[in-house]
Amino acid sequence: MVIKFGTSGWRGVISREFTWDRAMAVADAVAVRLLETGYTTIAVGGDCRFLSPELAEATAHRLAAYGFEVYLSERSVPTPVLSHACRKRGLGGVINFTASHNPPVYNGIKFSPFHGGPADGKDTSRIEELVAAGKVPDSSTGGSVKVVDFITPYLKDIDGFINPEVFRKADSLRVVYDAFSGAGSGVLDKKLIELGASVRVLNGKRDPLFAGRQHPEPNEQCLSDLSQSVVRSGASLGVATDGDADRFGIVDENGNYITPPDFMALLVDYLAESGHRGRVVRSITTGSLLDRVAEARGLEVKVTPVGFKYLGAEIISGGVLLAGEESGGLSLGTHIPEKDGVLAGLLASEIVCHYGEGLGSLLQKLWSRHGRYFNTRLDLPLNPVMKHYILENLFKSDKTHAAGLPVKSIDRTDGVQLVFDEDTWVLVRLSGTEPLARIYVQSTDAGENRRIAEALADEFRGNTHEAN
Repeated sequence: MVIKFGTSGWRGVISREFTWDRAMAVADAVAVRLLETGYTTIAVGGDCRFLSPELAEATAHRLAAYGFEVYLSERSVPTPVLSHACRKRGLGGVINFTASHNPPVYNGIKFSPFHGGPADGKDTSRIEELVAAGKVPDSSTGGSVKVVDFITPYLKDIDGFINPEVFRKADSLRVVYDAFSGAGSGVLDKKLIELGASVRVLNGKRDPLFAGRQHPEPNEQCLSDLSQSVVRSGASLGVATDGDADRFGIVDENGNYITPPDFMALLVDYLAESGHRGRVVRSITTGSLLDRVAEARGLEVKVTPVGFKYLGAEIISGGVLLAGEESGGLSLGTHIPEKDGVLAGLLASEIVCHYGEGLGSLLQKLWSRHGRYFNTRLDLPLNPVMKHYILENLFKSDKTHAAGLPVKSIDRTDGVQLVFDEDTWVLVRLSGTEPLARIYVQSTDAGENRRIAEALADEFRGNTHEAN
């Protein structure tokens, strides 16, 4: 049995790669790994996907039979809430049944060790070895399963990472929240209401098919309903979270989508103005506006490979103000070393309350000071021939031209980034969870972004056809 962990856990198509028996084999391997490192306590939960609740319950009782003290979530639970529970209770780790933003036919497992952040390569490699070897812990006595409410303590503690007084002083905050039929429903909206906001919830009931969304990621393509609802209702802003509520999506008062790099730049500016200090950490695919804002505020910037395990490691090391990535994940350095879409939605709402002004208007002012960058991503489905071409002609070679532009430098921190000039680059990397090549582009012109992305995609597709 071959199990491979990607940047955020192991995922697969249900009944093809992701089966009940394989999920239990991974749970057994995690249990062995925890015992190797001296831990016998764990939190278990899952999102709203097909079989996630049933798998979580079965896993909890399975681990209890191995002598573990298991804390099982009483309901579908966001990934950041489980991370918080692990840290707050001092547990050995977390098993979380979720495939995050992957299509509905997927499910998966995220494992987090004692610190509550994504497992590093040492842990995941060992788990892969244990699965391959079929290792199972010895049965034991003294194990237990406790069904608990993880959400109430999380919502109480989240006040330490926002400013509730800013909300209470605001005249009126009207938020539309798209819960993506996921675990964030009843969490983000509950906190906003507690803080005095009027909230309209879209897709608030569990639906493993994500209301027909084929790729349930809170990006521009999937937020048209949210945008329309904000405009129709005259709301202050719209926020969204994906199925396990670790990723965020935001639209402004005019229903316009705000990219994660733009929002994080706005957030860093707000936090710095409010007196907060620390390093700003971003993945290599995240745009340059964040750097400009941070540097203008006298803040150091650190760039990492893609994957929140790298950003989480920076948070654990200390001294971080904000860590974030282009795909809609962020956290604060004093919070958890894991993406938190709930916190992101609350902070976006807080900014609106603080300034008494919409995010769209605030962004216009930020762009006037620091310039505007467009950051886009194209996800290109891969077949084996196309993947081989990309590996041989991009990853293993030094391109001098791409998309009709001369390449000035190449960065291989993660994937291959071709730098054309100070403001313009393209980065290609292979997804660790799906058969996709992700093409990221930055420039100062949205049309140029599309042209560059399509030119690379056409090159990859064309050579695939020729090879066939």
